[in-house]
Formats: sequence, structure tokens, C-alpha cells
Amino acid sequence: MNNFAELSDGDSAKFLVRWRGRQEGPYLASVIEAKLAANEIGLLHEIFYEGKWVTIRDYTTERETILRAENEARQEQERRAREEAERQAKELENQRQSELLAEERRRSAHLESLQSKSQNEHSSIQPLPPVNKGSSGLQTFGVLLLIGGLAVTGYFFFAYDTSVDTGDSSIGRINNLGLMADRQNGIIIGIGLAVIGTIMLAIGSRGKN
Repeated sequence: MNNFAELSDGDSAKFLVRWRGRQEGPYLASVIEAKLAANEIGLLHEIFYEGKWVTIRDYTTERETILRAENEARQEQERRAREEAERQAKELENQRQSELLAEERRRSAHLESLQSKSQNEHSSIQPLPPVNKGSSGLQTFGVLLLIGGLAVTGYFFFAYDTSVDTGDSSIGRINNLGLMADRQNGIIIGIGLAVIGTIMLAIGSRGKN
């Protein structure tokens, strides 16, 4: 049998005890437990509980059933709470992954657009005219290439963001290796355009002279 005081919601509970019509008490639950341990009373003794006389055996059986049901209900509630917390954490992680993937795709599309624009500008370069006839036009085109190359280089060097948001305030933003590589390629392309423009400008100036 479990601890009588624990089954009785603590030591403060008091009960009248009856045996063969003789009534005693009221006794604290701890006193009844001590009497049971000392065999001064038995499980067939009656106690007054919720307006009626019941044997100590029936009382303890009923209380054990109630406490067992309460314990099972509490465990079930805790299990459901754990499952709900795990489900919410999984949903949050999936949402963060989706946001990171969308940001990565957006940046990739933006970079592809810039690269396509740069390639179109590069392919539109016409054959260099003879030095002695079109030196002024060559100089103008060289200046445009030089300015465009410097602008592209400046954008990728100063304005292009290579970090992505992790969604975790404790971590903040982190550098993305793909974006860092794209930034390096953009800088190289811009410098290449500027070098080509400088060469064309120098050739045009020499032909004019």
C-alpha cells in the first residue's frame, strides 16, 4: 500500500475512525498511517470520507485509482506539449530555409542580369577604326568603356552585399561564398572594361597626334 498521508493529499487531512460501531478520532493522516504500520488498526477499519463510512482498503484503492488517472493525464498533456513544441520548431526551421533559398535565388537572378548586361555592352563594341581616320571616335568609346568599367568595379566593390540573413538574431548576417565569388567576378569584369577603355583612349590619342 502506498503512503496513506500521500494518498490523503498531505498530512493535514483528518479522518474519523470506526471499528464495530466504536468511533475514534479524528486522526491526522500521518497518525492513521502510523497505526496501520503498528497493526493497531487494519484495512477493514472504516474512516469517514466525503459524508460516508468506507473501509481503509476501499479508500486507498479509490485514491490510488484517482491519483494514477491524474498522473496519466498529466503525462499525456506533457507529451502533447512536447510534440507541439517540436512541430513548431520544425515549421520555423523550414520557414527559415525557404527564406534563405528565396534570397539566394533573388541575388543569383540579379547577378545574372548584371552579367548579361555587361556581356551585351561588351559584344556591342565595333571594330576599331583606322588610327588616322577615326581617332576621335576611338577616344570617345574608350572614355565610355573606362567610365563604365570603373562604375561596374565600384558597384561590386562598395555596394554589392555578400551577406545573407540567417533569421537568428544571435547570429545575424553571414557571408555567402557564392555571392563573394560573384562579387570577385564583377570586379574583374569591371577592371577589364576599364583597362580596355584606357587602351582605346591611348590608341586614339596617339593616332590623333
